[in-house]
Amino acid sequence: MKRDIQFERTYPHSIEKVWRALTDPAIVGQWLMPTTLVAEVGRRFTFTTKPYPGFDGTVHCEVTTVDAPHELAYTWSGGGLHDTIVRFRLERVNDEETYLRFEHSGFDGLLNRLIARNVLASGWRGKLLDRQLPAALDRL
Repeated sequence: MKRDIQFERTYPHSIEKVWRALTDPAIVGQWLMPTTLVAEVGRRFTFTTKPYPGFDGTVHCEVTTVDAPHELAYTWSGGGLHDTIVRFRLERVNDEETYLRFEHSGFDGLLNRLIARNVLASGWRGKLLDRQLPAALDRL
C-alpha cells in the first residue's frame, strides 16, 4: 500500500492566485483551517480545528520550503502524527490555469498512522482540494 497521499489538479486560475490561496492565512483559513501560517522557511505555525478524543484540535507545523510561486512545504504534527510533510508544487499551464501537485508524506509505521493517513487522504481529496480550495479561488 502506498502510504503517501498524492493528488494532481489543474485549477482555472493564475499561479499567483493559487499561490496566494496557499499562503495567505486569511484565505487558507477559509478552505483548510484557521492558521497562523507565515510563508517563511523556519517559521512555526498552527492550524486549529474542533478537538476530538485523542486530538486537541491543534496541528503544529514548521515551514520547510518556500519557492514562490512554485513550491510550499511544511511539517504537519498532531492527532497522533509526527513529522509528516505537506507539499504543494505549482506549475503555470498558461496565464489562466495552474497545475497543482500535492503530497502529504511520512506515514510510516504504526497502524494509527495508517488510519490517520486514510482519514486525511479523504479530506484532502474530496473536501479540501476538490471543493473548498476551488471555492476560495473563485471568491478571489
